[in-house]
Amino acid sequence: MDGPDRTAAGARATPDGSGDWGGPPLPPDELAATLLPPGRARGLPAVAYTSDRVFAWERDRFWRRDWVCLGRDATLAESGVQAGLDVAGAGVLAVRDATGRLRTFRNACRHRGHELVARGCAVRRSTIWCAYHAWVYRLDGSLRKAPRFDPPPDTDLDLLPVRSAQWQGWLFVDLSGNAPPLADVIGDLDAALAAYRPGELRVVASEEYDVAANWKLIVENYLECYHCPSTHPELSRVQRTEGGESFPATGRWLGGHLDLRNSATSMSLDGAGPGWTFPGLDEDQARQVRYHLLLPNLFITATHDYLVTHRLVPVAADRTRVECEWLFPAELVVADVDPGYAVEFWRTTNRQDWAACESVQRGVSGGGYRPGPLAPHEDLLHAFLVRLAAAYQSGGPLSSTGSAASTEPAR
Repeated sequence: MDGPDRTAAGARATPDGSGDWGGPPLPPDELAATLLPPGRARGLPAVAYTSDRVFAWERDRFWRRDWVCLGRDATLAESGVQAGLDVAGAGVLAVRDATGRLRTFRNACRHRGHELVARGCAVRRSTIWCAYHAWVYRLDGSLRKAPRFDPPPDTDLDLLPVRSAQWQGWLFVDLSGNAPPLADVIGDLDAALAAYRPGELRVVASEEYDVAANWKLIVENYLECYHCPSTHPELSRVQRTEGGESFPATGRWLGGHLDLRNSATSMSLDGAGPGWTFPGLDEDQARQVRYHLLLPNLFITATHDYLVTHRLVPVAADRTRVECEWLFPAELVVADVDPGYAVEFWRTTNRQDWAACESVQRGVSGGGYRPGPLAPHEDLLHAFLVRLAAAYQSGGPLSSTGSAASTEPAR
């Protein structure tokens, strides 16, 4: 790593991202400029994006001690389906049991810790089976068989549960078990998305990207459209890049909207779409593209005819895996509307964004970078950075305070 790698005096990084840190990951003087009011504030220092220690601290405090989205629960719809999932390096096993309940456990056999289902893979079995020493568990996580143990072990060797919750078709987990209720984190985002019926939508396409950039740079890019005219010519032809509004919000989310251009009927490369609108949208909302960030890792972009989501998985200080999914209403699926108009548009936009984020990562990693000022209309970006700086100082988690009213929303 070319950039500096340091923490505040006394901080002790632990290899697995847990343990006694002894202090914040960045000293207060390096955060002071970020905490200034809008119009005077500057971005975070380079070390926030390049340091392995800062990354490990964030992984521990933001991702392993709070609610994190693991994707759509529809992938686990059938009894016996089991998936190995990743939460910032920690393994989670999600299982649909015989009663239809979705259960989550640590993805580790109680014998020697072998993974029960490989990460990123899914199987369907009537039991949970460890391939290492053939220990067998029921779908509720209770130990059924431990071969060659006679008598059977007399201690509790059931799988270790992980706290989980479901919201609008997404699965969330809290590895610590101590985070506030998920409803407090969601806040009024549920009401903001109600007309789009996200819990009823179907995933019609998905793509995964390996982005050579820090996860925060991807979030920052999502929260401003300052870059849109120069970075996204296709998007800028169908959506206005200024003049929108940010949403006042309760809970741990930020968002805002921008309007479609008069010549466009949908977010597509040629501005054309199927001519369908979610019935619950009013006339103004039907012309808006609404951007929502649910911290720390779920983007929900809502248009009048579909949703596109991005889910972040931090891999390293300079690497993030991004899962993009396109969600369509049943009305369009039943009508055999080809989702290609939405997929091609966001595939193009995604690649432009990832290239920009990777370029920023290289720029802040090369030495000599000094954070620049935030434009007055980058208010959502400022709100995110203030939450980060405050969390660094307090020890986390990310604040659930609402964002201030503003003039320019996310892109």
